[in-house]
Amino acid sequence: MLTALRARMAELELDVYLVPSADEHQNEYLPAYRRRREAACGFSGSAGDLAVGRNDAHLFVDSRYHLQADQECDPAQVRVHKLGQAGVPDLFAWLKAHEREAGPLRVGYDPLVVALRTAERVRESLLRRESRVAPVDGNLVDAVWEERPAAPGAEIYALPDNVTGETVAAKLARVRAESEAHKAGVLVLCRLDDIAWVTNLRGADIPYNPVFEAYLAIERERAVCFTDRPLRSGVREALEPVVQFRLYAELRAGLMEAVARLGNGGAGCAEPGPAELGVWLDRDSASEGVRLMLEGVPLVLDAPNPVVRLKAVKNPVEIQLSREGHLKSGAAKVRSLSILASWLAEGRKVSERQYADLLAEEYAKEEGFSDLSFNTIAAYGANGAIVHYGTPDAQTWLMPGGLFLLDSGIQVLGATTDDTRTVSIGMPTAEQRRRYTDVLRGHIRLALQVFPEGTTGQMLDALARSPLWNEGADYGHGTGHGVGAFLNVHEGPQSISTRGTVPLEAGMIVSNEPGYYREGWGGIRLENLYVVEEALGLAPHPGGKRWLRMSPLTMIPFDLALIDAERMSAEEREWLREYHARVWALLAPRLPAQHVEWLRRACGQGR
Repeated sequence: MLTALRARMAELELDVYLVPSADEHQNEYLPAYRRRREAACGFSGSAGDLAVGRNDAHLFVDSRYHLQADQECDPAQVRVHKLGQAGVPDLFAWLKAHEREAGPLRVGYDPLVVALRTAERVRESLLRRESRVAPVDGNLVDAVWEERPAAPGAEIYALPDNVTGETVAAKLARVRAESEAHKAGVLVLCRLDDIAWVTNLRGADIPYNPVFEAYLAIERERAVCFTDRPLRSGVREALEPVVQFRLYAELRAGLMEAVARLGNGGAGCAEPGPAELGVWLDRDSASEGVRLMLEGVPLVLDAPNPVVRLKAVKNPVEIQLSREGHLKSGAAKVRSLSILASWLAEGRKVSERQYADLLAEEYAKEEGFSDLSFNTIAAYGANGAIVHYGTPDAQTWLMPGGLFLLDSGIQVLGATTDDTRTVSIGMPTAEQRRRYTDVLRGHIRLALQVFPEGTTGQMLDALARSPLWNEGADYGHGTGHGVGAFLNVHEGPQSISTRGTVPLEAGMIVSNEPGYYREGWGGIRLENLYVVEEALGLAPHPGGKRWLRMSPLTMIPFDLALIDAERMSAEEREWLREYHARVWALLAPRLPAQHVEWLRRACGQGR
């Protein structure tokens, strides 16, 4: 494909063509017909951007995908830039360096798939006056993609209020209040989970994410959803008082009509004046293409769209359904681990693929199950060092002496789950126990921490890394990400990482997943989801802030065979004891008799 793509570039006199990881809606996971970067270079990871030059191609990936990119890309065709390693430039630094070496550049991209902030950074990277950024109508990968998959066409369906905990009208009222405060008369939502949350609608356009392809324009008196997907019977009629529906291709016309209704005619400078109402675009989720549709219209660009935070703070109904969903997910995973243990005890050969299939079958037995929340990572031995390991292998067998990393989750009505356990196959080695225990200690330190309102994920990240740092080890990914409520498994704005600058709030759901990885040796990751809640019974904060803590949602035992209790503090051991007691109490009643004994041993409970 790269040869055909370069022929199109030559016709347009482009020196570089950018193929980002994301699509028109800045999705992390993409419908098959939008996986352009994978079609162009073979890399299937959920993050990583491709720059195609006249004679070369460059893929930029973070540490989660260093090994995977090497495996999937032809080194004769694509150079992999492993971000985070010393001296490795990101896309923007590479553009600067390439311009210095090659002279003025003409850089092209499809503006509909490039976020506003990314487009701004591309322009800032080109320092020569003669260099040009050239948005291209029509996607060049689409133009040369043979046997491109068809667009999805599943129905859009509505969630009842007793699942969402809030009506569409109430959500729109809160969003409009935020828009008014930012002098915005129209808010344009491009990210699909934002649209699904506001409308209380769900779909099946993207594997693992119950969303549908659409745009949503929220005005002062109306909201219009632009989508080509069919609506399940009764959806249009139920929402018609608060949301109207138009075709996807009518977005430009619909936005111009909304601008006309603002009363200022769309004329004026790039930022709204005191008396003007502008159109609010989020630099991180709205595309350059949508901005170009609004050329000459006053824009509000100085803040993330309000839905990101509103969606992140779960209401009591969402939290309760999330707790129930995690019990279902945990029970299914425990059943699968119990069955795996019996298979191995019988001397049966088991592959990564066989276990992943078994786990999927157990998940599907749970009431309300809809889908996995991401492609299950079932990585044995050295494969565990690939942080986002791809499809489990039918020919990789679970042999004694190795570690088996299991990262999985489900979409179940009202909840999204995500958890990781690493288990030993056979008798673990002293090093495996030491590394596992240090990862677990980091997990527990973060789980134990009480913190005041205003604390960011950046401030908490080091807690989980501390035991590893003290042993000269670290992991390249963040410690935690936000999670949706029957929505995307990765959700902002909160994160526990070096980039996590957003304060954690009560009601937010976040993961806690420190790890240890070594190429050729394998990997360890231990992940629970937690909901942030108020910590009661403490002395008042000197500044009058509320104290917060993390309450565990995930209920799955850790592998006792891999824990060296002598490396743990008394407080850490007590947390683990209480956690396992809670797992036992909550899951045992949900399990068939043949799995209860396995759970009893896994939780260290006496008869």
